[in-house]
Order: sequence, then C-alpha cells, then structure tokens
Amino acid sequence: MINFVTASGHGWPVRHLLPALRPRARRWSYELLVRRTRLPKGTWIFTDHERLSAFETSVAASVAQQLRQAGCTVLNHPAEFKSRYTQLDALWRAGINQFRAFRAEDSPRPSRFPVFIRREYDHDGTDRVLIPSQTELDAVLASQRKQGVSLNGHLVIEFASDQASPGVWYRGSAYRVGDTIIAHHMALDDHWLVKDGFDARRLEGYEFRAEFLARERALVFGNEHAELLRRAFDIGGIEYGRADFGFLGDTIQVYEMNTNPTHGSTRKVFGNIHPGREATQRFSEHKLHDSLNALSTASSGKVLLTGELLAFQRRIFPLFVPLMMRRP
Repeated sequence: MINFVTASGHGWPVRHLLPALRPRARRWSYELLVRRTRLPKGTWIFTDHERLSAFETSVAASVAQQLRQAGCTVLNHPAEFKSRYTQLDALWRAGINQFRAFRAEDSPRPSRFPVFIRREYDHDGTDRVLIPSQTELDAVLASQRKQGVSLNGHLVIEFASDQASPGVWYRGSAYRVGDTIIAHHMALDDHWLVKDGFDARRLEGYEFRAEFLARERALVFGNEHAELLRRAFDIGGIEYGRADFGFLGDTIQVYEMNTNPTHGSTRKVFGNIHPGREATQRFSEHKLHDSLNALSTASSGKVLLTGELLAFQRRIFPLFVPLMMRRP
C-alpha cells in the first residue's frame, strides 16, 4: 500500500493519480496523521513540506522516523528535505545551475540579469515580471518596503533560459520515484514562465512543431538527463516529486522540485493532446504508474506512534486547527 501525506486542502494534486495505483493507495492529511496513535505499515510518501510550520515539520519528522524504524519505506523524510532557497543555493554551488537565488531582505546583488521575485513557499507565478538591472531591482525592493510589504520569505532569482524560438520558451519536467528518474514531458509557452503550455491547436500552428516533438521524444525516451536530475533530487532531499527545468546551451537548469506535483486526470492529460505527443505521453505516464506500483509494500500490521511532540500536538490539536493558516 502507498500512503501519500499532504497538507490540509492540498490533496487534489494526487487525486487522479491514486486510482491508477495498485493494489491500493490512500491520501492522508498531516492533521489526520498526527491524530492517529497507530498507522498501517506500507510505503509512506511525505509531501508539501513547504506548507508546514517549523513545529509541524518536527512532528511530521517524528512520525516519519518511527515509520522508518518499524520497517516502512519512507520517501521525502521531513528531516531531510531542504527549503527552496537552500535547494537553489546548493544546486548552484554543485555546478548544476548557472543561476543563483538570493533572499530579498538581504539587499541582493545578482551577477546576472534579468531577475525576478517570487515567494519562497508558493507555486503561483502569474504576477512575476523580469527586472532588467540592479538599479531597477533596488527600486522595486525599496518600493515594497515603503508600501509596508515584508520581504521576508521572498527570493530574488536570476533568470536563465534559452528560447525554443523567438518569443517562445520551453520547459522540461521529470519525476523521481524512489531510485527511478522518469523524463515526463516538455511544454511550450509564449511567456517565460512556461505554465500550461500550448494546446493541440496552438502546437499544430507552431512553426517549429516538428523540432519540438522530436526533442520531447528524445527527452522522454532517451532520459539523457537522468543522472544529473538524480543529483539534484538528492541535494533537495527528495525521493518522490517532480523537477521542472529549462535549457541553457547544452545543460539543463533546475528551477523547482515539487513534492506534491499536480497530476491531471486521463481525460485532461489526453483530451486535447496533439497527436504527435500522445505516444510519448502514454509512455511516460505508464512508466510513472509502474514505478509507483513497484514501491507498494505489504500493509499488514500497525506502527504505534509515541513521543512528546506527538503527545503535545494531540493535546492542542482541537484548539488551533480552525485557525491554522496554510501557505498557498
């Protein structure tokens, strides 16, 4: 059995993935998890670390450690996960990324421009703009302070990405499931953020469609970046999740590693897919499902959860859950 643990209100990213897993998969919220005194044995995948407070992370780490000590397979142990800033800084230091990230409150002085600002703990990029120079970055940060906006939790990140063609950017995505790296798909967009990408109609009208389709096939079937991505996931302390990356010359640049990536329904994934991408996507989807199913372990027996942190959490649980704030 595979057990996904997500933040409250954030179970939807795995909702369509669970039915594809056999013999059984279940989603738990952290709140439900810590209320139980016994948990079933099996495989446990912890996600949404960035949405937990420091205390909640400590509680979750205590649960994960007890599950591991009882012989359960535990992926994304909360004690081993690194924050987004720490991940990006370590990826730069390891020579994987050529761009750097800085904490906005530290008066950053990037060495390459443009840069953009994002909150460390969210996955929404709809309001991001590229800032072309140090002078303009200083002005933006000063303006935010003057308006009473806290810079705490904000990152300034150097932008590093080649274009697929003039005015069009591309992004690759790959999953890690245990020891397996799965190159999953590529996306095109006419915005540098590369969010939802081109639908079938827009891709059909894209001048360099054939080149894109060939490059996506090579990425997925060849899985040429597997070892570098494995290093990146290791640096982040992530054994299950998805990495989104761009391309800079002959190298990839890892932008984000998400432990609870959104997985669409079969209807959404294949309902409006370009015919030239369908075989590629079915291959990567099947490999993702097969890799997860291979992680499933017997669930007979229970693990007794003990410890002072858990006891304290259970005593105060009814008092603060209605007021608990979750990061977006």
